[in-house]
Amino acid sequence: MPLAIRILLPLACYAVAAAAIADTPPRVGTIECPTNDQTAGARPLAGETMSAPVAPPVAEQIAYYRAEHNPGVYAPKGWSCRAWDGLNGSALVVTPKRIEPPYFPLPKITGPAVTIETSDAAGSGRFHVAIVAAQLFPLIGSEFITRVRQEHLISDASFDAEVYPDDRLIYLSDRLVQYTTPPNRAGLGTAGMFEMSDLPIRGLTILHLESEANSLVEVRVRLPAALNAVAEAVVQLETTCVQLPRGCRGPP
Repeated sequence: MPLAIRILLPLACYAVAAAAIADTPPRVGTIECPTNDQTAGARPLAGETMSAPVAPPVAEQIAYYRAEHNPGVYAPKGWSCRAWDGLNGSALVVTPKRIEPPYFPLPKITGPAVTIETSDAAGSGRFHVAIVAAQLFPLIGSEFITRVRQEHLISDASFDAEVYPDDRLIYLSDRLVQYTTPPNRAGLGTAGMFEMSDLPIRGLTILHLESEANSLVEVRVRLPAALNAVAEAVVQLETTCVQLPRGCRGPP
């Protein structure tokens, strides 16, 4: 199990910052992202906005990026985005510059970006769900982990918890963890699409075993120092979003 600061914090504490905002919170523009092999670029959705209960000057620097079959994510305004979906789950990446083809395999991100990745327990994504559950949520995920192990389709060694001694973890509940991976260190932040860089990675991981789709949601945020306030706001907003079955996008 990684070295961690195991602090159970009431989720209600994350409403405090939002309560300090005006009664009518700011709203931000919505961007539709191309998926899989689609060649069109990202496009703003006229008239569609998302609530962003953060300080108005920060909200002005944020947009909401979404794609079909993806929960969507808040990220810096004016960036580019691309999404992927398949039988194992989905991924959406927001970057300063457009990601160029080929789009498969998924790219490795070396610079600033915001990503949201989901893994579905009903399909081939169940292996990743079980591995992460064994690493971060062994108690709440114990029955699911056992079922996947008993399939004997991946090695038992896959379930050995990866040790990331440099990561700082804060457990917000028994199924939601917030973490920071320091610059130039391997950790939970680099276990997805990010490669190591000289910028820290802030992340959120939540386990939704009651839902076959989006059973595991992983958000990673790596922004330059000049956008620290935006990074903080994105983490705050996504802490609320990831606890909803469809994220902040809501029902269709």
